[in-house]
Order: sequence, then structure tokens, then C-alpha cells
Amino acid sequence: MKSFRLLSVVGVFAVAAPGAWAQSISPASYAATINIGQTITIDKTITLAAAGATKVDVVFLADNTGSMGGTVNNAKAGATAIMSGLSGDYNFGVARYYGDPSEYGMSPSTSFNYLTPLTSSVATAQTGVNAWNASGGGDTPEANYFALKQTADTSAWRSDAQRIVVWFGDAPSHTETTTKTDAINALTAAGAKVVAFNNGSVGSGLDGAYGADTNQASSLVGAVGGSLTNNFTSLSSSQFVTKVTEQISLASSSLNLFFGSNLAGSGLTLGFTCTDVLGCNNVSGGESRTFRLSITGNLAGTYAFDVFARGIAATEHDVITVAAVPEPSAALMVLGGAGVLGLMMRRRKSA
Repeated sequence: MKSFRLLSVVGVFAVAAPGAWAQSISPASYAATINIGQTITIDKTITLAAAGATKVDVVFLADNTGSMGGTVNNAKAGATAIMSGLSGDYNFGVARYYGDPSEYGMSPSTSFNYLTPLTSSVATAQTGVNAWNASGGGDTPEANYFALKQTADTSAWRSDAQRIVVWFGDAPSHTETTTKTDAINALTAAGAKVVAFNNGSVGSGLDGAYGADTNQASSLVGAVGGSLTNNFTSLSSSQFVTKVTEQISLASSSLNLFFGSNLAGSGLTLGFTCTDVLGCNNVSGGESRTFRLSITGNLAGTYAFDVFARGIAATEHDVITVAAVPEPSAALMVLGGAGVLGLMMRRRKSA
């Protein structure tokens, strides 16, 4: 049994009640009264929708150096069709990158630009894609790892949405500013999958090498989850739209669920434990998982909050009252006072 400590969002996960296809967390609500310092546990079940995630944040990230002209033009022409072809509650962001900050004449601000913050407006996101401009470039390696880490760290991800970075490129990454481990750690901390499109073949382009760092894209995707499509330049414009839409949908269909809560303050401590014998990773659409919520009372008061699973449009509502109890010293004073009063009463009777 694995436990996960709750931060702002907590990782846990969700199989399957046969025929259970509507997304839900059950029981749908729970109420209890506990004392300060007391911990209670509640066993719950989450069921995914048939398509998997229905609430998803997608950031389109592309190398904008000169050799990327074909892909950039295809993206401009097909972005609206791609975004409109995705079913569910999607937000879209757009970013680009050039040479690594370690290269001559480059800096963090010129290496990576966030063009469009995550938005539900397809038209606004299309404007961001239209701002991609394939130009410039010096040496072959680019700012791939730096840009991936910046995307993971700076995106205004919704706390309850699944997260995907759709990455286009044709060259390996520098490692001087940001290593592959740095990028993987940032993406993992954000809970973001990577859907990568490589203009080169296996072992080249995005999947190429820089020094001893080989098969860059495939090893990164393998670590954080997602997919890698090689030889992307061979696709026509219509195939481009179909392939990108397909791979985003595929990444959303299987989840490592992360749980969170809108609980404010420090009156309660929440924790989640996956209790399902089938484990907690790669949960497919329509499946369910069991988990346990632990609640510890810290401060007296009544706390109403929702529990959610990232990427799933379902919540579970809890109302927990923490009763005020006397401090140990105060309780001893009360007992001591009662003892003195009893002794005085006995003395009066014997007098």
C-alpha cells in the first residue's frame, strides 16, 4: 500500500466496476466530527469517463529556428482544426524556443518565449501559433531541455486538469543550461506528459545525441509518459492534423491520477493512499480505482471542501467539524480543582 502526502495537489490514482463509465468519485459526500489530533479515514472509489481525461491543459511548444519552416507552416494551417477536434474541457497555451542560453548572443529571455497563456479560446491560441516564425539558428543543438523545463515550471496549469506538452522539433538539446534530468524532474513535478513530434528519424533530430546524452526525446518521453512520433515531415497537411489530434487524444486516454483539494488553511491535514490491488498508474477510460482519504484535525472549526482528481470533471464533497477540546494543562487544572473541592466537602462533613 503506497501513501502520498498532500501538498497543493497530491498524487494518487485510480478499475473497474463493470459497466461503470460515468466519471465520479464515491461516496459523493461525507460528514463527520472529530477532535483535535484525531485522524479518520474514508474509503473512496474514482471512475473515469470512457475517454479518460475530460479536463486537459495542452501547451504547444515548438523549435522556431530556420529549419522548422515546414512544421511551423503546417501548425499554423492546422492548429484550429486540431484544437476543435478534441472533445472535452481543453485549455491551450503556446510557446516557442530557439538556441540555448549557453550559446553566444542568447539569454533565457531570447531562448524561450511564452506566447499565449493557457486559455479556453481556440482563436486566442491560434493567434499564438500564428506568431511562430522559423528563422535564425546557429549550431545544431537547441534549447529543448531549457524550454521544456520552463514550460513545466511557468505554465498556469489548472490544478484539476491533466497536463500535456505537445513538442515539435528537429534537433537535439544542449545540456549546459538544463540537463535532461532537470527537464524530467520539472515535468514530473508538474505531472505533465510529453507528446513529441520529431522531424528526424529514430536516434536523430529530437531523438539525437549531444555528447553522451543519446536518444534524448525517446528517453525523456519514456520517463514522463506520452509518445514520440518520428519522421514527422513526411506527413501531408491533413495527415499532420490527424496525427497531432490522435496523439493528444491518446495521451489523455490513460492517466496517472493526481488528487487535490480546495481546502484552505491549516485546520486539517489531508492524505491519500492508493488501496487498489491493480495499482495506480496508467488508468484507462472507464476504469475505477479505490483510494483512502485520511483527515487529521489540527484546529477547531468546521471545514467544507471538495476533493478532485486532475483531469476528471468529478468532485467529492466533505464537511469535517473539529471539536475544541481542553488543553492537557487546562484539563489537569479542572481535575485538580475538583479534587480540592471534594476534599473540602469531606472535611466539612467530618467537622
